[in-house]
Amino acid sequence: MCHRVASGQTTMRRLLTGGIKAILAIAALSTAAHWTMRLQREPTATSWPVASIPDPVTTGSIDVRKPASSQDVTRGLDQRRLSELFADTTPEKAKVQKAAAKR
Repeated sequence: MCHRVASGQTTMRRLLTGGIKAILAIAALSTAAHWTMRLQREPTATSWPVASIPDPVTTGSIDVRKPASSQDVTRGLDQRRLSELFADTTPEKAKVQKAAAKR
């Protein structure tokens, strides 16, 4: 009798999962059909080729940048103090630390 109960549960589970799969399939097909009809109703937007988009520099809406090499990036900065700091430092040798054994 126990075997029959397990078989009934298995059959019920198969019916439920099969029904859920069927509902999901119908929902997916319905959504796809809805989107297809919607796309057919709406006029498609014309996409502009990239080459036809005007260049902002050509149209004058953005100014052309001057090369960075003509500008002194260190102007106004105190480089003397920085060089003094580097001159005062000497490279230190790494100290090897021995691991102390705990007893």
